[in-house]
Amino acid sequence: MSRVKSESSAWHFGDRYYSVVMASDVGDRDGIGLELEDVAPAPGRGLVMEVFRDDDSGMSTLRCFTSDPLPLELVERFLAQAQESLTHIAPSN
Repeated sequence: MSRVKSESSAWHFGDRYYSVVMASDVGDRDGIGLELEDVAPAPGRGLVMEVFRDDDSGMSTLRCFTSDPLPLELVERFLAQAQESLTHIAPSN
């Protein structure tokens, strides 16, 4: 995915900081998504979740990239942000 812009400042949950990034993909799949990255304390754990809206089907999907437990409040906030952000962007096709 190519990163488009940062959606917000770092979110703090427990002892971790997370960043939300809008990203688009026109390679293997065509659509736009929101990525949640664990960024601190250093070293960050990288990408932990992604909500992706496929422009062909219109379906949004959630993928998790960590086996570490995530605070439910973090997941709920991320899903709400994805719902708000991705519904305001028209599909590219």
